Amino acid sequence: MSDTLLPASHTAREPHYMDVAQRIQDDIGNGALRPGARIPSVREMSRQTQRSVTTVLRAYEHLEACGAIESRPRSGYFVRSALVAAEPPPRTAAVLSGPPSLISTELVSTVLSTLNQPDFFSFGHTVPAQALAPVAQLNRIARNLINTAPNLTVPYLMSPGYEKLRQQIAARLSAHRVATEPDDVIITSGALEAINLGIRMLTRPGDTILMESPTFYGLLQAAEEHGLRVIELPNDPQRGIDPDDLRRAVQRHRIACALLVQNFNNPTGSLMPEDAKREVVRTLNHAGIPLIEDDIYGELGFASGRATPLKAYDEADLVLYCSSVSKTVSSGLRVGWIASRRHARELTRRKFTLNCAAPSLSQVIVSRYLESGGHERHLRKVRTMLWQSIERFTATIQHCFPEGTRIARPQGGFVLWLELPRTVDAVTLFQAAARERVAICPGPLFSASGQYAHHIRLNCALPWTPQTEQALQTLGRVACALARLPAAAPYSVA
Repeated sequence: MSDTLLPASHTAREPHYMDVAQRIQDDIGNGALRPGARIPSVREMSRQTQRSVTTVLRAYEHLEACGAIESRPRSGYFVRSALVAAEPPPRTAAVLSGPPSLISTELVSTVLSTLNQPDFFSFGHTVPAQALAPVAQLNRIARNLINTAPNLTVPYLMSPGYEKLRQQIAARLSAHRVATEPDDVIITSGALEAINLGIRMLTRPGDTILMESPTFYGLLQAAEEHGLRVIELPNDPQRGIDPDDLRRAVQRHRIACALLVQNFNNPTGSLMPEDAKREVVRTLNHAGIPLIEDDIYGELGFASGRATPLKAYDEADLVLYCSSVSKTVSSGLRVGWIASRRHARELTRRKFTLNCAAPSLSQVIVSRYLESGGHERHLRKVRTMLWQSIERFTATIQHCFPEGTRIARPQGGFVLWLELPRTVDAVTLFQAAARERVAICPGPLFSASGQYAHHIRLNCALPWTPQTEQALQTLGRVACALARLPAAAPYSVA
């Protein structure tokens, strides 16, 4: 069971039921409540916490929806037994010695081309299904804006971007322990543009950047595009990077900046514990090394809700915070941001020289949506749906994939990271699945040094339909066939 923690102190914006939910989650995480143990009754917990019965019941409903506990008729609530028990999670690869390298651009191009095939069933792109977006509300806002303020589609909203949107982003960050002013926020065309702006400002070609492994291949491609050398830190599928590994890397290498995704990392779904977050940021602050934080999945925690950003521990103002609405509201609107008090003026200038401004209408739509007050309710619904989807995928994989397949236990987000038996080469599986018109992302994409030759990543933010189930079963069948073959030579990324 997850040991995910909410922030130690909540603001007035955090609903009271989350305090109760966190108390139970803490007991589950530290072993005081073990799988199968009975949870105190609603009335008993109400007395213990001095919260209303309604508040406690809402906490229990939240934990049940997230899969932490389960209700049994006429018996009460119990800690849920972990679904994934047969196999341990995927293993963490050791840091390779030798000069830093980068993944094959040929492999990236081949995979991206396959993922974009219109007649393929794709588990590759990390794009949430339409059912997970507030489509009706966004469309209603868009229609109203076009009818009542048609001029919004014409002018630039010049960098740093739409002021009301920047105010809302700053308020949301401040509510989660990241003291932010609207002038600290620069609106971008998605989170990847924000990250590229940060890299472009902090580095020069030939510099060294510190990243985790595995990590999103788009970030590795960004590093390559800027001519950077990559030093990798092992990323544990449960707890993220080890602060001691980071400390040693800082001592051994001259590092221009770090780029980390420690809230529900893509592809592992890992979540760094709070004490480790504090230690990582303190080490980088002390060394004077800036950190670009990609927190695009930070609001998608299953049992924990919103995870604390690394930026919350940034006493030296050296963390550039990047995120977007692409995974929570809409990918197509292309609204992201980068927040930094120290570098706001320079980032505003660089955003202008790059492409002047982010899309005007999109910024106003997102602003009106956040202003409407329904976003937190939407997030609670999405978290539940994503957890349920992860569970369905996991159950099917356990049934259909080769014996010995290791499945990550993500604490948030919507991707699954699998380690297949050593006889199954991930790129060979990618190629064989493509012949069945099923697209996946092979593991070597997620490492600068081409590791994870037996791993794959699956997008689970998909509607569970007969087509989804059939495609996943087809992938399992192909993997089983490869598992029975003699071990092949590893795919070369040279």
